Amino acid sequence: MASRLTRYGNWLACCLSRGPRSPLGDGDVELLAEEMGAQSYAGGTFVFRQGDPAAKVHVLRSGSVELSRQVRGRRVTLQVLRPGDVFGDVPVFLGEPEPFDARALQDSSVLSLDAAALYELLQTRPLVARRWFVSLAERMAGLQHRLIDLLAGGIESQLASILLREADQAGHVRVTQADLARLLGVQRSSVQRVLKSLAAAGLVGLHYRRIDLVDRGGLLSLLDESDRSRSAPQRGVS
Repeated sequence: MASRLTRYGNWLACCLSRGPRSPLGDGDVELLAEEMGAQSYAGGTFVFRQGDPAAKVHVLRSGSVELSRQVRGRRVTLQVLRPGDVFGDVPVFLGEPEPFDARALQDSSVLSLDAAALYELLQTRPLVARRWFVSLAERMAGLQHRLIDLLAGGIESQLASILLREADQAGHVRVTQADLARLLGVQRSSVQRVLKSLAAAGLVGLHYRRIDLVDRGGLLSLLDESDRSRSAPQRGVS
């Protein structure tokens, strides 16, 4: 246990205690680190497939994982996960098969927790339960925002909304153009064209595998009034 806690404890505390709403106690982090096992996935391989039995919940340790499914013969990307994001718990709670494919976009490390161990932790550790359900609520809100992104506005406003929401505190967005295209359901060339336009307008800076927000106010001005409050940076555990 000591070895695993050394490897994962501080990182889990950071991921599952983001924000002041529900910090975990030291004992809670210790239990999580003890129960979770790590597995590596090469880029292009699957953590699970749509229809698989939902037997574990997962936290992305490193790399990136795409959640997607086939809809009317077309693959639709619902989310691109980054380190610290939680996934796979909703079907565990509902007792349903996995609703999506989870595919590593690059070499990735995933921490996994058996459903039975999760239930025991939630029943015996109130702070873990609170943190997990806050995480769940944040992710459901994120999916609602994602749906609004797809239904409202053109690609420019949709892209601005995603950039504002995905940016870290320093204003860096570490999502590739290919990932953005998947999230928007458009060709990468369309994303590239809009990003170049935003860069020319002085709203963003383009770098290798990174986009910098230069003018947040300018990006906000591209959104409808109803979208502005929800697009402020607020990402927690997903």
